[in-house]
Parts: sequence; structure tokens; C-alpha cells
Amino acid sequence: MHPQFLFLEMTIISAEELNLGSFPLKKNTFVTVHSGLQHHATTNVDKQGSSYPTWNEKFDIQFPRTVQYIAIEVKRQTLLGNVMIGMVNLPVTDFTKGYAAANHIHFLSYVLRDRYGVRKGIINLSIRVKE
Repeated sequence: MHPQFLFLEMTIISAEELNLGSFPLKKNTFVTVHSGLQHHATTNVDKQGSSYPTWNEKFDIQFPRTVQYIAIEVKRQTLLGNVMIGMVNLPVTDFTKGYAAANHIHFLSYVLRDRYGVRKGIINLSIRVKE
């Protein structure tokens, strides 16, 4: 493995309480993962999970060690295009700092917010830093 890059196994597990304003979501949600301008992964569309979608999709991700945040965005597929539900910037230090055994799996949950900072739900994921 290259020392200038960080290698992760990320599993996008599920989301909770997704909403558009005071309305719960019905279906067609998916997740994108990126750092800066580099796109890393996109889940399949969950067509049944309504406000509680489940993806359980695992991705191998590589990015430069200089990256400080990984952006996770939850979107909804509509006839007019994709609509952003909410997003979170995951600090890379949440799973790289402090003691953790080699290949330790971190189970993490983050609050999703829209561009105005309004809470839009919770995203659940796991991350394992590959040695």
C-alpha cells in the first residue's frame, strides 16, 4: 500500500428519519461518497425503505492522506433529477486518530443536514482502515 494514500473499506449501512421539511420520504434514496472533487462511490437506489432506507453496500476507497473530510450525501431520485436530502462531512480523524487495532471496524452514525443546517436524518456506516 502506498504511504501517501489512505485505504478504507466503507459500508453504507442505512439511514433513519429522512425527511423533506415536515414530510417523511417515500422512496428512491441513494448515497454518494466523495472527498473534494474526487467521487469515490454511489450506492444503489433504495426503492422501498421510505424514511428508513437500507443499503448495506461495501466500497473500497482510496484517497490522499492530506484529505481532512469525506463528504457523504443522501439524495433522492426524482423524475426531474436528483435532489439533495442532507449531507455530512466526516472528519477523517474520527477513524484515524487514537488507538485502534489493525483493521478495526468503526461503526459510526452522523446527523445529516441540509445546506441551511436543518437536521434531515441520520446516516449509519462502518469504516475499516486497511493496513
